[in-house]
Amino acid sequence: MMVKEMVAVFGTLGFRHDSLIPTIRSTPNVDKVVFYCGADKSEPSAVKSVAAARRAVLDYCREMKIAAEAVDLQDPFDFKSIAKRIRADVRRYKKDGKEIAVFNIAGGTRPTSSAALLTCMLEGIPTVYVHDITYDEIPLPLMRMEYSKILSGEERHVLQTLLKSRAKEMTEVELAKAIGKHKATVNHHVKNLVAKGVLRLERHPKDARKKVLTVDDSVELLLGEDD
Repeated sequence: MMVKEMVAVFGTLGFRHDSLIPTIRSTPNVDKVVFYCGADKSEPSAVKSVAAARRAVLDYCREMKIAAEAVDLQDPFDFKSIAKRIRADVRRYKKDGKEIAVFNIAGGTRPTSSAALLTCMLEGIPTVYVHDITYDEIPLPLMRMEYSKILSGEERHVLQTLLKSRAKEMTEVELAKAIGKHKATVNHHVKNLVAKGVLRLERHPKDARKKVLTVDDSVELLLGEDD
């Protein structure tokens, strides 16, 4: 007798429960649903609508005997925090050897659905959107972004060092000392990272002859917590 493989559906949820339920219904062998929701707390009507949608999805999952987890976002407009939370959850779930069948990004605030979309691109998760009128599922043709092929191990190390030291104004010479590499080697990595758009050279605030290395906090999302 063949054992059916059990899978999870992830999703984002806004005002409408029927933006997520069609995906739960159409995915075979679902044994877990994880969805992210939240509303602007200064708008009582929005909070009430999201709460109603959340309750409807949980009730549906209970009726279908599917385990469900509703993740209530403290700030549904904080793109970076949401992306970090979703990616951490996805990675933890995959590390446990479980399959994520699909991620539905049809609901929630734009930062919430965009954060979920970024995670799907980075982690190679099939992604769908549910049409607002027909409720048809629309698969999104995303390609998995293999950052291991775009960033070398040395380049990741450079970025990690700069992220940890972002409170300082670090030059190439200081970076070379920090990672124990020759200046020429660091210069090579810096040029490549600038060309890839993840690093900037900016004028030193106190010495115009020098350049400081600037990396955005958002690069942390691309590196991932396990790198």
